[in-house]
Amino acid sequence: MGQIIPFNYEGIALRESYWQDGNPFFSARAIGEFLEYAHPVQDVNRIVKRNPHINDPQWSVVAKLATTDGKKYDTRLYDPIGLQLIMFESGQPKAIQYKIAAAHLIVAYMKGELKPSKWALKDDLMSAIQQIKSLPRGTKRGELVRDLAERDGVNLTTAYRRIRLATGEHFKSSKGTFIQRSDKGTTRRPDEKEKVLAYTKTNPTARGAHIKRELNLQTSFERINGWIRESRR
Repeated sequence: MGQIIPFNYEGIALRESYWQDGNPFFSARAIGEFLEYAHPVQDVNRIVKRNPHINDPQWSVVAKLATTDGKKYDTRLYDPIGLQLIMFESGQPKAIQYKIAAAHLIVAYMKGELKPSKWALKDDLMSAIQQIKSLPRGTKRGELVRDLAERDGVNLTTAYRRIRLATGEHFKSSKGTFIQRSDKGTTRRPDEKEKVLAYTKTNPTARGAHIKRELNLQTSFERINGWIRESRR
């Protein structure tokens, strides 16, 4: 599983999603918070206990995820079908309100049409990248990058360049596959990175575009946002 990222599909807004093989998975906490339960994890777990079929491995997985204490624990995650099953068994107003949206999500998921333009906010490049990185080598990766380019109104070359600047990884080789930089973990502008991290200490809510403008930096705002995320892991 990759990083924790937000997910938003037709108003179904979950603050935690994890991607595997190009597909999203959601925690009980994220689902419970969206449904506005007083005790998100416990209340969703009660639904699952009453309906054990929801834990079927067809639409749920167990993954080791880090918690606030820095340790990793086995955590049950649900794909869009598992999410829909939980919503169908919930009496919460939002579960009823978003039943049609959940059905649309399942259709897109089953057809393989769940692409960044459908679920990631337009200014959230790093979230879209997590779906792309979760896929093995092949044409599906290229299809997601193409979708990202169309969403943002840029050509494919620019889309790959933005991904590279945001992650420090070359995502496209001469054959169109993902490759890693030999100097991964370093940056070509260490002085600018230091300035960014120093600035965010006194301005914790500042983001890439604002910081780039305020500090007059050459680095892209996508890469600046990447540095901020790395520093807060």
